[in-house]
Amino acid sequence: MAARPGHVKVMTEAMMREAVALVIRSGSISAAARELGLSRQSVQHRLDAAERAGLAKPRTQSNPSRWRPGAEIVAARKAEFARVRGAGPQATGNIIHRPDDGPFMLIMLGDEHLDSPGTSLELWERWIGFLNRAKHITGWSLGDCLDNWVKALGHLYGASETPAAEGWILLEHYMEQIGEDLDGSVAGNHDKWGGGDLVLGGIMEKYGVIHRADSLRVTYRCPNGREITVNARHSWPGRSMWNEVHGIKRAARMGIRDTILVGGHTHVSGESTERDPMTGKISFCYQVASFKLVDDYADTLGFLDRHISPAVALVIDPRRADNDPELVKHFYDPEPAADYLAFLRRKAKAVA
Repeated sequence: MAARPGHVKVMTEAMMREAVALVIRSGSISAAARELGLSRQSVQHRLDAAERAGLAKPRTQSNPSRWRPGAEIVAARKAEFARVRGAGPQATGNIIHRPDDGPFMLIMLGDEHLDSPGTSLELWERWIGFLNRAKHITGWSLGDCLDNWVKALGHLYGASETPAAEGWILLEHYMEQIGEDLDGSVAGNHDKWGGGDLVLGGIMEKYGVIHRADSLRVTYRCPNGREITVNARHSWPGRSMWNEVHGIKRAARMGIRDTILVGGHTHVSGESTERDPMTGKISFCYQVASFKLVDDYADTLGFLDRHISPAVALVIDPRRADNDPELVKHFYDPEPAADYLAFLRRKAKAVA
């Protein structure tokens, strides 16, 4: 009996290997069949025989690659970029909703250095004692919560009675008191040493405080739609021996048109206003000093004492326009600031 075309009685190893190789190279049984000039069924027959003979297994076997395939990397990168862009320091998504349209007060707390032997905790406690969300008085931390000495600077703990571990305990102690009354926080250079900013960020998140590593922009939105924006950095670029607020005012002049611009880091005090010549909008600029009143580093380098107050209280009246110089009033003592706020709110209530 004659053999049918494409059919053989004896299946050789070479035929089986050939079929396996062609399927792998061409990507399909049909393509391999066309190249061999055989039917798909015949090629499948050879593949089945190769499998029974153990010839269909790969020559090598390895663990899965630790790296993601290209398509997965692309998808992950796009998601990462969207997440990073949305969390950017100048993003507009940081919104604090005001409970009413009336005046409110923000206390900008300068560099705290709570564990430093040169820091006045009595002064710190006086300022934070006025924080009270129910009375429309909330606060911001401008960074350097602790000395957080690391590496070569670690020897400075030898001149302090508060070790590093107790510094974090001290911070938690005060956060238990004021955490609910803080709105925003930016980390300082001391906070970021040794990864301390990650710990600080976790503490702030625990109390619902908006925190960023270097800068934070927040919009206070009133029920009537009125918005007041605050742009805070631990350190603004730019220095001048003639003007303590130079870096912040420079930013306002160069296009940062927020209502309030505020910074710390330099342990000096200063204030200024900048008017947009095109719109008339006024930006209120504040350089806030520190609760660290005795600073050996400043003495060593001969820095002049330009410390007016460790914090600044800002009373904001959102009923006033952006071009009104009375929109924001600053105080270097929290008590008269709180009295002024209470007066404004009583007056607003009487008018209403």
